[in-house]
Amino acid sequence: MSFGTNRPDPEDMFAETRMTFGEHIEELRKHLIRAIAGFLIALVLSLFVGQPVLEFIAAPVEHELVSFYNKRAREVLDKLKDDSDSRLRDLNQPTDFTRHTFLRDQLQAALRGRPASEVNAFPKPKTDPKEEPEDAPVIGEDQLYRLWTRVDEPLRDAAYSQKAQMEVGRRPTLSTLTVTEAFVVYFKVCIYCGIVLASPWIFYLLWSFVAAGLYPHERRFVNLYLPVSLGLFLAGVALCEFVVIPKAVQYLLSFNEWIGLEPDLRLSEWLSFAIMMPLVFGAAFQTPLIMLFLERIGLMSVDTYRKHRRIAMFLMAVVAVILSASPDAFSMLSLTIPLWALYELGILMCRLSPRRAPLDLDVPEPEEMVEV
Repeated sequence: MSFGTNRPDPEDMFAETRMTFGEHIEELRKHLIRAIAGFLIALVLSLFVGQPVLEFIAAPVEHELVSFYNKRAREVLDKLKDDSDSRLRDLNQPTDFTRHTFLRDQLQAALRGRPASEVNAFPKPKTDPKEEPEDAPVIGEDQLYRLWTRVDEPLRDAAYSQKAQMEVGRRPTLSTLTVTEAFVVYFKVCIYCGIVLASPWIFYLLWSFVAAGLYPHERRFVNLYLPVSLGLFLAGVALCEFVVIPKAVQYLLSFNEWIGLEPDLRLSEWLSFAIMMPLVFGAAFQTPLIMLFLERIGLMSVDTYRKHRRIAMFLMAVVAVILSASPDAFSMLSLTIPLWALYELGILMCRLSPRRAPLDLDVPEPEEMVEV
């Protein structure tokens, strides 16, 4: 009998890839180092795109804040036109007289009926020769007229100048309460961007580590359903980012108007809301794959899903209430209704791809069996 080189067992599917525990740990260490290195590179790149990403995250709430104040200005103008609100009518009374200074030559030109182009073409004067610009004409006090003026409709003037006041005064945007809050939030955004940018590389390393311990048919299922899972996740994130969040902010700000409170939204709190809510929607959109997985391992069946449809929809509504980042009804329904639709999609996927028998063995019929 020859005792040559040990040959692997042909029935052992992992004979060529089996590793010791220490080799597994070493392989895991290599993958972790590569993943961290990829994340650090992506983090450095994200430092250059952190500002536009932060602007993108803050855009929904800032847009709704501008709409909130513009709506308030339109409502004031409508009430003034109807003269139906006595409080606004009292506030819109003429102001006290205040002095405004006019250039004598320009005022005289206007009173003489000179063309508007000539009156408006007067250069900007200055009373101190050291002021800018250097070529501006210097005038004395005897060349100035101080006239008494007043504002007849202060509320109407304020409503018409609403957009200008937003640019000059305090803008309707997210606020910070500490000196370091803006820096901390910016760094958090860069970390999130780094994770997103490095996620393909991280998932590749994770998959290459896990794939070594899977059967070929298990790898095939992962390769098939992983793109579906990613597509469902991105669909949930997109639905939340472009539909749910703007409507949720608009709905929540309406309570401020109803109660009579002034909105002052904080940057750090909004960042947590704007990041957590899309992640919740993306994770919730994995419902069809979870249903398919439970059906594959034999815990559930299509008939069970159909039979307990009402209970499942009730439970999904409860889950939507718990997972919604905001307590408003719109956000809850925006998550509940898609979950119901995804539940039906899960049933359809289970029907179109039924579970096979665990073993495909050719068992002979009784009459074919021959006793020896």
